[in-house]
Amino acid sequence: MKTFIDFNKKLKQQARNGVALLMSLFFVVIMTFLATSISYDTLIEYNVSARSIHKVRAYYAAKSGLEIALLRILIFQKVIALIPDDADIPDIARPQVEAIKQKIDLIWQFPFAWPISSFIPEDLGNIEKGEVKAIEEESIFEGSYQITIQDEGGKIDINDLGSGSKKIREATTKQLLKIFEIEMENNTEFADKYGSTDFNELVNNIKDWVDDDKISDLGGDEKSNFDEVLDQFEDSNTDEFPPNQAFRTIEELYMIPGMNNEFFNMLKSRVTIYGIKGININTAEKDVIKSLDSQITDELVDAIQERINDPEQGGPFQNDDDFEGFLENPPKGQGINIEDFNEEGIPLLFGNEHNFVVKSIGTYGGISREITAVTFDLDNIKERYIKLLEEDDEEEKNEDEDDNDTGNNNDQNPNDPNNSNNNNDQNKNTTKAKKKTPKGRPTIVFMTEN
Repeated sequence: MKTFIDFNKKLKQQARNGVALLMSLFFVVIMTFLATSISYDTLIEYNVSARSIHKVRAYYAAKSGLEIALLRILIFQKVIALIPDDADIPDIARPQVEAIKQKIDLIWQFPFAWPISSFIPEDLGNIEKGEVKAIEEESIFEGSYQITIQDEGGKIDINDLGSGSKKIREATTKQLLKIFEIEMENNTEFADKYGSTDFNELVNNIKDWVDDDKISDLGGDEKSNFDEVLDQFEDSNTDEFPPNQAFRTIEELYMIPGMNNEFFNMLKSRVTIYGIKGININTAEKDVIKSLDSQITDELVDAIQERINDPEQGGPFQNDDDFEGFLENPPKGQGINIEDFNEEGIPLLFGNEHNFVVKSIGTYGGISREITAVTFDLDNIKERYIKLLEEDDEEEKNEDEDDNDTGNNNDQNPNDPNNSNNNNDQNKNTTKAKKKTPKGRPTIVFMTEN
C-alpha cells in the first residue's frame, strides 16, 4: 500500500514538472517573439534614421561639389578680367597671351570629382598616386561628388524669339527653322515621317509663347492657336495663355501646339533658355554652327571643330576675322563666299562669354542627391544687349533719313566740334569699356535640388 502511495505521488510530481516545462517553453517562445519583433522594429528605425542621415550627408556632398564648381567659374572669370584687350597686347607678347587663352577654358572644362582617385588616369606614376592617396586620407570628408560644368553660350536661346532686338528675333527664328531643315536633310526616317509638317507654324507657336503681343505672326489671335493645349487645362485659368513671357524651363516646350517627343529630344541639346545674346562658335555643336549659314557643309563644320580642339591648328577662334578667314580658306574642302555669309546678322562670339549650367551629384552610403545651378554673366550680357538695341535704333534711323539729310551731314566740317559725327568718333576713342574684376560668387539665377 505504501509503495502504491509513493508511486502515485511520484506520478503527480512528474505531471507538475511537465506542466512547468510546457509553461517555461511557452514563455520562452513569447519572449523570443517579442525580442525578435523589437529587434526588427529597432533595425527598421535604425535603417530609416541612417538613410535620412545619409541623405543629408549626400546633399551636403553635392553642395560641396557645387561650391567647388562655383569657385572654378569665379577663378575663370578673374583670369579673363586680367587678360588685356588685343589692342593693348604688344606684338612680342602676343604668342604667349594667345597660348594662355587657349588653356583658360580648362579651368572650368576639366572634369573633377571626389575622391580624386576615382578619376585619375591609370598610367599615373606611383609617386603621384601616393600623394593623391595621402591627400584623401588627411581629408575628413567622407562622401563623394561628381561635377559637370556645361556652357550654354553655344546654344540657340529660344527666349530670344521675344527679344527687343529685331535682329535677334529674326536670326533666332531662322536658326530654329534651319535646325529642322538640317534634320530633314540628314535623317531619312524623320523626313519621311514629317515631310508635310509646317515647321514655320511650330516655330511661330514657340514665338507666341514669349513675345509681348496677342496677335500671331501667322494671323489671328495667339490664343486660338493654343486651343488643343487649352483643352487639357479646363480647370485652370487659361485667360493668360500663352503667357507672353520667357520660358522658365525647357520642358515648357511640351506645352507648345505641335510639339512632340521627337521634336523636343531633337531641340533640347541645341537650345537653351540661358543664352548670351549670340552664339559662341568655340562651344557650339555641329548643327548649331550649320544653322548659321546654308553654305556651311558637314565637312566644313568638322574642320571648324577640329581646329577648335587642336592647339597646333590654332585652337579656338579669336574673332570674326579669324573665323571668316578660316571659312573662306579652310585647310581641306571648299570654302564659302564671305560676302554672303550670315546675312541674318546672327551675333557671333569668340571670347569668354559664358553662362554655365552646373550639375553636382553627391553620394553617401548608397544615397545620391543632385543639385543643378545656372550662373549668368549679367554684366557682359547686359552690355551686349544694349549694344544690339542701339544698333537696331541706328538702322531704323538710317532707314528714315532721306538723301537731303545725308547730304547735309556730308557738308559738315569734320573739324567743327559741333559736328555730331565728329563727337561720336571722339567718344569711341576716349571711352573704352573697362573690364570688371568679378567679386564674390558667380550670380546664380536658377537652382534646383533633387
